[in-house]
Amino acid sequence: MDKKYLLIALLLVVVVVGAAIGYTLYKSANHTFAGSLITPSRPADDFTLISQTGEPVSLSDFSGKYVLIFFGFTNCTDECPLTMGYLKQVRQRLGSQADQVQVLLITSDPARDTPEALGRYLNNFDPTFIGLTGTIEEMQPVWASYGVTVMDDGETHSSYLYLIDRDGNLMATYPLLTTIDGITADMDYLTSKQ
Repeated sequence: MDKKYLLIALLLVVVVVGAAIGYTLYKSANHTFAGSLITPSRPADDFTLISQTGEPVSLSDFSGKYVLIFFGFTNCTDECPLTMGYLKQVRQRLGSQADQVQVLLITSDPARDTPEALGRYLNNFDPTFIGLTGTIEEMQPVWASYGVTVMDDGETHSSYLYLIDRDGNLMATYPLLTTIDGITADMDYLTSKQ
């Protein structure tokens, strides 16, 4: 009698483990994006701006990586630091996969956001984050290509994060302050696909 119950218990364990493995495989094969996918994705307009180190940086420099672009400014007291804090946590949660993702902060206030100001600001979040600035004339086409309207000395900016895929295509957008869990799940799914 004891052998019969042991066999039934063993069978139940096998069924539960099998179901868990099946569910995990199903979820990984059928990932639902937290961001809004752009279908079909379109090539993101390349740009070259000045980083916090004073060096020119182009979007195309990150070919082979996923890029999360945020438009904001260093004097912002609410959405900008909160979003950068979220992105810091996303990178931390990605662990060893984090080096496949580059975060760019493109200023909406180039008059005040010098390379030095961007450097000081981003050092509060993650040393891998890159801040980009330029003249108004250099910034306007970049803002326009992402549909960013800048008014009020930089205080009005985009309310989205933009995801660029490894091939330089605009792949998805996220409303600002999207949950960390959703962005992390998307980035984890993408970076694990190699």
